[in-house]
Amino acid sequence: MKTKEILFLMLFLTLFSQASLENTTCKKCHPIITEEYQSSMHSRASIFKDPVHKAVWDKHPDKAKGHYKCAKCHTPSDHALMAGKTKLTDNAVQENEPISCQQCHRIQSIEKHAKANKNVMSKKEKYFFSADPKRKGKEIEFKEESSLFGLMTKTVGSPYHKIDYGNENFYNGNVCMGCHSHKQNGKGFTVCDLEVKQNDSKETCITCHMPKVKGTFVNLKDSKTHAFHGVNIHKITPELLSKYIKLSLNKEANGFSVTVKNEATHTLFPQPLRLNQLRINIERDGKTIELKPVNFMRVIGTNGKPSMPWLATEVLKDTTIKAHETRKVTFDTALQKGDSVVVKFGYYIANPKAAKKLGIQDPYATEFIILTKKRFEIE
Repeated sequence: MKTKEILFLMLFLTLFSQASLENTTCKKCHPIITEEYQSSMHSRASIFKDPVHKAVWDKHPDKAKGHYKCAKCHTPSDHALMAGKTKLTDNAVQENEPISCQQCHRIQSIEKHAKANKNVMSKKEKYFFSADPKRKGKEIEFKEESSLFGLMTKTVGSPYHKIDYGNENFYNGNVCMGCHSHKQNGKGFTVCDLEVKQNDSKETCITCHMPKVKGTFVNLKDSKTHAFHGVNIHKITPELLSKYIKLSLNKEANGFSVTVKNEATHTLFPQPLRLNQLRINIERDGKTIELKPVNFMRVIGTNGKPSMPWLATEVLKDTTIKAHETRKVTFDTALQKGDSVVVKFGYYIANPKAAKKLGIQDPYATEFIILTKKRFEIE
């Protein structure tokens, strides 16, 4: 093959690869949302972008068999992999959009199952679901509307796809429950369960994790605000979610207590590898007294010992803070007048002990992330 032919083939493959990325089309009209997506967990859900997912997969017995069973939630946009036509490979989809915009906006309904829920996708072409209280129940097609006897015209809808504003799952947050509800392993043991209670609250996955922020959602018109699509509490949005965790301190005769009120609609960090932590520093006379951190975690295992998720058959320890729970933690350190008590509530994506065993060194997974903090002055 001649040099020119090789270069042409490389160019063709590059263009084909780019064209196969679904978000490339979305970016034309939704540049702000697409940019936010690039920093989201959805954009880095594959083993090629998520160091924790990769570390667990590297230990999983299915890896040797080439049976990657995590695709339905971690890389559903790799359609060839989902259809069983290819094995798990490092390709453009895995690197750039393992969970694409279209993948979420095509979820028609959620099938509930004991092992894990299932996303039921719409089979209609160029047909997407979205939420807008002002248009709820409507199906919008692209068209021109005129007024003042045709002197003024405006366009409605998208020239590229239909928009269905009638899907209740996009209003009550259940659209997220196909992947973010619970998961059982092959032994029928529930490895993780967020125990979501959003149906009993005005707050949902969407109102908390995708709040309205400044910026138009589409460049065809100025909508002023849009639903935030950089869903990544680990690095981007802790401050957006801090309002759902309330901290208070009470001075007592033999020490003090700190109360953590979880106003979120789900258990805080019940995933086996997470470590939730309460940290207390007392600033006194120019010095800092650092108290021993208090851990909140869910430890799973087999025969009384911690084990990998696919081997687990029992819960060894569960101190996680449940939805709408208020947890009081006492300390026997006496506080003095003039003390400043700094309370930090946060977590590790990967428990340091587990990270060491799994060989996870990426700071993304091993640094302590502060979800919220508060300073109390003692009088």
